[in-house]
Parts: sequence; structure tokens; C-alpha cells
Amino acid sequence: MKGVNFTTCALAICLFFSVAHAQSPLSIAPYAFENILDTVVFRVSYRLTYVSDTSRANHKKTQELELLLGKRYEQFRVDTEGYDKAYSTPKGSGLNISGDGLAASVFILDRTSGRRQAFIKGIAPSVLSYIETATQPKWEIGIETQNILGYTCQKAVTQYLGRRYTAWFTTEIPVSSGPWKLRGLPGLILKAWDSKHEYEFEATLIENKPKSSTMIKSIKGRYVTTSRRQVNETLGRIHKDLLQAYEMILGFRPQVVGSNASIISVPYNPIELE
Repeated sequence: MKGVNFTTCALAICLFFSVAHAQSPLSIAPYAFENILDTVVFRVSYRLTYVSDTSRANHKKTQELELLLGKRYEQFRVDTEGYDKAYSTPKGSGLNISGDGLAASVFILDRTSGRRQAFIKGIAPSVLSYIETATQPKWEIGIETQNILGYTCQKAVTQYLGRRYTAWFTTEIPVSSGPWKLRGLPGLILKAWDSKHEYEFEATLIENKPKSSTMIKSIKGRYVTTSRRQVNETLGRIHKDLLQAYEMILGFRPQVVGSNASIISVPYNPIELE
């Protein structure tokens, strides 16, 4: 019972601050990694600018993410010094990483098999995971060009997972990859955004044989494996009824001080709409 009481207090505090700041209810502790999968030969830092609340479209947030490219594996995750140390606290994150955007996710792609495994943290301490075939978007490549970080880039557009994306890629880096799940072009994607500008990625740093983050590792610890659709539906339910999510953990529906609401919802604008 002592453990239950401690958990109840911790979740109540987390719930209070989540509601008070009208942010995501997902307060994300750093992942821990184990078992080396590959050595990083190329690293790209991306800045993600995104809208978490569509009713406040002008209020955008940012996250720093990174793409680690090995000979066989790729990993896309939050870009924070010391993040892959088992019990480190990322700089600039306070005690936890914000759970909206993509900071709560890690994507590991095996290019040989085309198998991608995603890890998404839900209500602490649960981790949800799914495995999918890494299908590539069907791109239409244009003739327009622009310079990004000193590289000549071409324009391409696609419809993918419910959003229409414009991307700029460079054949000067002949790696068919990019941020998140955007890939399949004859070069590295350095910039991409959806038509509503709710999710925008822009490369800020490109490193060949980086000195830091030299290993791609698997996720350490226990996690629940399910399907992509089930994960997305679960996250949607959590944001739609936060109290119900906590009820599933605690066994009862918590009361929020100063609120008589029976349902507390939190704005949710996932990158995947289908």
C-alpha cells in the first residue's frame, strides 16, 4: 500500500501541473538504451517546430531531434547530450522531457529487413511499442532548388499518413532518409513541412562520423508491444479523458483540487492523422 500511496501522490502532482499548464499529460523520463546495434556514420540534427493545440495555431513549440545513420540501422530520437545514458537527465528539460511533439518517441529502422520499431512513452511508467514495415511515401519530385546548409536541394511533395508534405532533399548526401518516417527520396531530406505548417522539420547540423552519439542501441526495459493503430488510439484516448487514463493505473478516478470536472481533456494534434 505504501507503494500505491507514493504513486498516487506522484501522479496527482503530475496531473495537477499538466492541467495547470494546459500541456500534454505525458511527462517523459529519458529512455535507457542497451545492446549496440550499429555504429553511427552520419548524424543529422533537426529542429521540429509544431502545433500541439490547433485552436492556438500561432502558438508553436520546438524540439531538438536527431537522426543517427549506421551501416544497417537508423534511429530517430530526441537530440540531447547524455540522453543515451541509462539514468541521465537531459539538459534543458527540467526533470522530464515534454510528452507532446516527438520527444516521447524513438524509432529504430533496420534497412536490411525494412522493419521499423517505434517506442512511445504513455502514462508513466508505461512504454508502448509497435513494429511495422517501413513503407515509403510516394513522392513527386519537382525542378525547384534551394540551398540549405550549403547543400543544393530539390523539392518534392507527397501525401503521407493523413498530411501533405513538402520536402527539400539533397543528392549530395545520397542517403535515402530523413526526419521521423519521411524517406524514400534519392538523397537526404533536410527540410520538410505539412501543408498546414503544424509540423515542420529543418536540419540544423550534419556530421560525418560524429564524435558523440556514436552507437545505435536498442531500448532497455519492459514495454508493451501492440499495433500502430492501437498505440495512436490509446494516445488519443489519454488526451481526450486524462482522468480515465489515471483511473486505469490507480484503480479509481482522481479528484483535481479546485476542479469539479468529470472529464479533463488535453489538446492533441498527432503527426499521424490516419
